Amino acid sequence: MSKVLIISQEASSSSIQIEKIIAQMGLSADIQQDAAFEANNTEALYDLILLNAGTTHQNEQQVLQQIKSSAAYKRVGVIVVTEDHSDDHLAYLWKMGADDFIARPINALELEARVKSVLQQQESLKKIDSQNALLELKMEELQLQKEVLTEQKTSIAQANEEITDSINYAKRIQDSMLPAEKEIKSSLPESFILFQPCNIVSGDFYWFAKKQLSDYYHKLILAVVDCTGHGVPGAFMSMIGDSLLNHAVHDLEMHEPEQILAEMDKGVWAKLNQSQNTRRDGMDISLCMIDVKEKVLKFAGARQHMVYFQNNELFFVKGDSNKIGGVKRDDTTEPLFQGHTIDISVPTQVYLFTDGYQNQLGGNKHKKLKGNRFRQLLQEIHQYSTQKQLQILENQLENWIAHEEPKEGRATNLIDDVLVWGFRLEI
Repeated sequence: MSKVLIISQEASSSSIQIEKIIAQMGLSADIQQDAAFEANNTEALYDLILLNAGTTHQNEQQVLQQIKSSAAYKRVGVIVVTEDHSDDHLAYLWKMGADDFIARPINALELEARVKSVLQQQESLKKIDSQNALLELKMEELQLQKEVLTEQKTSIAQANEEITDSINYAKRIQDSMLPAEKEIKSSLPESFILFQPCNIVSGDFYWFAKKQLSDYYHKLILAVVDCTGHGVPGAFMSMIGDSLLNHAVHDLEMHEPEQILAEMDKGVWAKLNQSQNTRRDGMDISLCMIDVKEKVLKFAGARQHMVYFQNNELFFVKGDSNKIGGVKRDDTTEPLFQGHTIDISVPTQVYLFTDGYQNQLGGNKHKKLKGNRFRQLLQEIHQYSTQKQLQILENQLENWIAHEEPKEGRATNLIDDVLVWGFRLEI
């Protein structure tokens, strides 16, 4: 029930009449003399004030000013009961904050209508105040959430920067593991390496060794390796692969490709303790040995292959289906990997590669390039200089993947590490 305060200069018949009308409306009403009115309450006790303050303007204005200067009552509706109906006086009352007025003598219907109107306004204002308070609370919550998100974003950005810095440092370590271009060019002047990781660090790597057997006799051993995973996991595996190649070729002095691969398979099983767990990580590899004296190239592959050209004819040498590590071997005396020997007494263009170039999605139909199209491309370019071959392969790859969107967490739109090693032999 709404509560109405009637402020009267003194006990008057008009105030008693107003009280009766208010009561008939089902509202609660109190009468208080203006001299006793205190507007210093911390909370308004009434929903509406009827100011029946007397016959003088000064008295009306003083009480009205007292009401509107109160923090508790300045939003409470005020109807002034006045005898002065002049425009100037009413305008002044509006300016001071009166919500409505009613003339004496009092008309019951008019009073009831004006009271209802102001109470409805007050109810609307309360709803607006409530909504504003709720809105302010929501805004405060949103601001708090924004601050939390900003802190989280800053923290994530800092963590990401630290991780990226660590990975970039890991890349420098991985790059130092790769053979120097000068070292390769001194033995294979007509050669190129197309190497494009899909992340900062790579699961693909290439390896090279020159084994000087005498002053006039040496062998070259080359490998391209595709380790399980991309990015950081692949990079860890690449370090294992590099270590195993160094051990087999330099420590054990193995030169036959199939023997090197078998030794690497044993090494992966031992280093990853694969006999005691279900982890099936490993690597695919193409490895060849060039015997300059005998003019032969020996090749073995673990789920990777080799392409070479002689007299403009394409030859495809398929690697074995076994990979290095990851698969339990049955007790057998059969060799895991088969060696292939190729006569290179005639000019020979050779390509070793991982499956990354062939696996890239792209083209008009968003499909993989695949092996047949890749070999056709090699057929078209194999007679060019190796530098021009590299340029064409780079351009073709860029055009093929041009419309692909980068995968989450990657800076490029490659879906796999790319590694192609081409070299020309004229012994």
